[in-house]
Amino acid sequence: MSNNIAVASDHAGYGLKQYLIDNLDEELSIKDFGTNSDDSCDFPDFAKEVSQFVLDNEGYKGVLICGSGVGMSIAANKIPGIRAANVTDVDTAIQSVEHNNANILCLGANNVTESLAVSIISSFLSASFLNDEKYIRRVNKFEN
Repeated sequence: MSNNIAVASDHAGYGLKQYLIDNLDEELSIKDFGTNSDDSCDFPDFAKEVSQFVLDNEGYKGVLICGSGVGMSIAANKIPGIRAANVTDVDTAIQSVEHNNANILCLGANNVTESLAVSIISSFLSASFLNDEKYIRRVNKFEN
């Protein structure tokens, strides 16, 4: 289980991001990359910053939040080495790590409740890549 997360949101995800920072397990180390208000801003900037931090800091996973989760996942997945999954349920969060070695979780503030978001993040952080030959082969193809 990873106990370190880098988190960021755009204006649409700001409220959920703040709720998560205030309500996630106390044992988590959370590095907040913004935004710091619900004023309009550009989500790709935050996705890039968190993605680079995750790549540079072993032991960290990322959580990116926007209105739908889609924009953040598209922006993050443009960065080589990032495997960002836009997730709306616990089972998909687990499978994104077990099968795809996801290192960033994207959430849509308009698509999940606060309590579901906490459960999704906990499941994402608790899951481990299965390291089966078929999953290793498939994940390696992401980089080609």
